[in-house]
This record gives sequence, C-alpha cells and structure tokens, in this order.
Amino acid sequence: MLRVDSSHGSGAPPSPPQAHFATSSVQVAISSFPPHAGRAGRAGRVWPLLPLAPAIVILVGLTVAMAIGLFGVSNLATASDDHAAARAELLATTLAARLSRLPNAEWLEVMQLAGRKTGAELVVISSNGGNILFDASLGMADRAALKRVASVSSGETLTGLGRARFARAPLFVRGLMSGQVLVAFVREPSAPEAAPALLRALIALTTLLVGVAAGVAYAVGRDANRDVEFVGERVRGMVHVRSEPTGEAVPVRTMDEVGALTVAFNALVDRFAAAQSSYTSDLGRVRAADRDRAAFLAAVSHELRSPLNAILGFADILMTEVDGPLSAEAREEVEQIRGSGKHLLDLINDILELSALESGQLKLSRTRVDLAAVAHDVVREAAGLVGTRPVVVRLEGEVGIQALADAKRVRQILTNLVGNAIKFTQRGEVVVGLGREGPFARLSVSDTGQGISPQERAVIFEEYKQTKEERSRRRGTGLGLAITRQLVLMHRGRIRVDSDLGRGSTFEVLLPMWVAPAGEAP
Repeated sequence: MLRVDSSHGSGAPPSPPQAHFATSSVQVAISSFPPHAGRAGRAGRVWPLLPLAPAIVILVGLTVAMAIGLFGVSNLATASDDHAAARAELLATTLAARLSRLPNAEWLEVMQLAGRKTGAELVVISSNGGNILFDASLGMADRAALKRVASVSSGETLTGLGRARFARAPLFVRGLMSGQVLVAFVREPSAPEAAPALLRALIALTTLLVGVAAGVAYAVGRDANRDVEFVGERVRGMVHVRSEPTGEAVPVRTMDEVGALTVAFNALVDRFAAAQSSYTSDLGRVRAADRDRAAFLAAVSHELRSPLNAILGFADILMTEVDGPLSAEAREEVEQIRGSGKHLLDLINDILELSALESGQLKLSRTRVDLAAVAHDVVREAAGLVGTRPVVVRLEGEVGIQALADAKRVRQILTNLVGNAIKFTQRGEVVVGLGREGPFARLSVSDTGQGISPQERAVIFEEYKQTKEERSRRRGTGLGLAITRQLVLMHRGRIRVDSDLGRGSTFEVLLPMWVAPAGEAP
C-alpha cells in the first residue's frame, strides 16, 4: 500500500488571544467528537467497523447459502417425485403387457414377484367400479383411494406407506379389453436421495468461502479502523498541540477513502490558517488605526477644549458685567455664545466618551451606591432645564435602594435619560421612579411627551441614530442613548423602553443590587 507523510513542523509562536476565533471554532468542534468510533453520536448509534464488516459478510454468506440449499432441495424433491411418477407409469405399462399374455391364475404370483423386486404396490381392479380383483400390496392400498384413481390415468395419493405416485394400464385378454386395470403405486421418498450430499457439499463450500471472505473483511476492516483511529487521534490532538495557528497537519498514511478525507481535512485546516493569518494582519491594522484614532481624539479634544473653555470663561465674565453693564441685545448675544459653546463642548465630550467605551479604556469603579441620593441630585439639577415650559420634574418610589455600581456613571445614565425626557416634553411631567425587580434595582424615567414609534424604538440605542423630532431640531449627535446603553451593559444590567405615540415614553434601567457581605450591616 502506498504511504505518504505530509506532516509539518510546529515551531510557530502563539498569536494574541483575540486572534483565535477561527482556530478556536475548529478546536471546539473537534473536541466535541467522541473519542471512540463505536460510541453513540447525536445522529444515532455508530457501529464499530472492525466487528461489523466480518459479521455482515458471514450473515450475507449464510443467507445466500441457505437460499441456495432450499432451492436445491426443492428442485431435488421435484425431480424425485417426477422420477417416482415415471417409474409407476413404466411399471404399470410393462407389467400390464406381460399379464395380458399370462393366464389369470398366474397374475397374483407375477404381481407379487414384481412388487418385491421394484418395491411397488400392484393392484388389479375393475375399471368400472374400482373393486379389487388381485391385490399384491398386502392390504396397503386404500380401497377408497382405488375408486378415485379408477377414473384417472396417473397422479398422487396416500397409501399405507405414505405418499405415492400411481399409474394405471388396461389389461387385454386375447387382444380385447378385459374391463380390468392394473394400478402401480410407487412410494415417493420423504426426502430427496441426493439432498444429504448436496447439503454436505454446500456446507463445506459455504464454510470455505465465508471463512475466506470474513477473514478478508476483517483484515480490510482492521486496516480501515486503524487508519480512522489514527486520523481521529491526530485530529483530537490538534486541540492540545500549540503549533499556531491551526496545529500540526494530519499525516496522510493511505491513498484510499480515509486518505482522501485526510487530504480534504488538511486543505480545510490550511484555509483556516490562511483566514487566521488574514485576520491577524487585519487585526494589527485595526489596532494601529485605533491607536491613531485615540491619539487624534486626544489631540483634538485638547485643541478644542482649550479655546472652548476660554470662550465659556469669558462669556461667564461678560455675563457677570464685571467690565460694565450689558445692553439687552448684548446680553442675548453673550448668552447665545455661551449656550452654543456649552452645546459644542457636550458634543465633544459625547464623542470622546463613546471612543473610550469602544476602546475599553473606560473602567468602572463599582461600590455601594444610594440610588435615591443620586436621583434626588439629578432631579434638582434637571429642574433648571425646563425653562418656562409647564413641565414638572419629580421623584417617586422606594427609598433606601442600593446598587453595586459606579456612582459617577449611574449619575451620567440618569442625567442622559432625564435630559432626553425633558427635551421632548412640552407640557406635563417627567417622573423618576425607584424600585426593585428580582436581584436588580430599577431606575425608571417616564415622560408625557410625543412618544417613540416602533420603528424608531428599534434603532434609538444605536450610535448616531436619532428620532424624527430630534433630527428636525438638528440637535445632538445621537450618542446619548448609545452611551447610556453601553454603560448599563458594563454594569451587567439591562435597559428597555416602552412608548406609544402621543402618550409618552418610559425608560427602565436595571442595575445589580448591592448585597452586604456576611456580618456587615446593610
């Protein structure tokens, strides 16, 4: 058998953990294979090849031999019956011709002599009534059967010795029919005479052929089983071999179906290796781009924040009228400068915040947080955002709820939600609620604004997505809710929204409850 070894080296250094997506998926799939081919899999019971192949050969061989034996014995039985019928007809015809030349007194003696030599039963009966005239069967002939066979020339019947073939021939006296009939009964053998010899020969031939075939099947099955076990062990070993990126290739030991499967598997592994290499290269470029973007954002934030802070600072000084009183028109213009600068600073902060979240630079400092205290501060500060609109901002719910969270980020989450609610509520109220839901502390912000359509609810938590009303006002970047969702997920919490057009919206945030350690007062 032709054997080829296509193994490769295993000295490549390991790649970063993030670059293992293709290899890990292959290795997880490989590790889920059963270690032995005979174990049951998800698709059903898997039968072992080694004992199954010889067993199938033996079973098929025995079935074929049994079918051949039954067919042969059946043909021998048919031939034996035909032979008995021919003997009966020959005996009846021959003996009738001889008796026709002898006197009636000698018929019985001749018939008895012929019966002893041939083993047949001979009876002379009347052709019209079936009465026995001469009986050389020693009473073995059935008288009722004789009446039935008187009207037929040959056939099969039962006698005292069992099944028998019969034939009849008319008797003549001086060339004229005497009205008497000679009936010869020849017993049919219970089993064909050649059947034992046939069965012995068939058993010997079957044993020889089935034995050779089973041996060949066992040898082929053993080799195939060894090849399959070898490939399976090498494939499972790829999970543990640290030769990056995809482990050692499986050696191709045979050029049969198992070898073709091994070649195909190695080709698949090579494709994963190429994908792994491409992914690693792309990942390096992405990381470099992330570093460049972070550096660019840091530089831009510094360059933008410095003049913005100076603008806001001078605007605040002008508003205090330190350098002299301002006219109404000048005050309005300074207020516009101050508001636009504050809005621009908020946009820059949102972009930098999202960048920090996406790059993983933002870290949480989770401690025990009194949600009521945080909510009270947010509600008090948010009251100034209402302006002259008939909108009430109030706090309700359970007091004393504590969460395991970052207080600064919880305040940011609640501030974003309350600010959005106030921005889209022209009249009515904005209610901040506190409660519990299983192992979570619940923060809710409800408003009586215009509400959000189902289509917009599906995208409001995505980056740079805004509602139709917000887009019409051309305010914001669409990052507030995206940042809020990211912060909630970082706390291993949940955020959801329930809204109907014309009836307002309710945003709910679930944060893990604070659980006091054993022995510590809550």
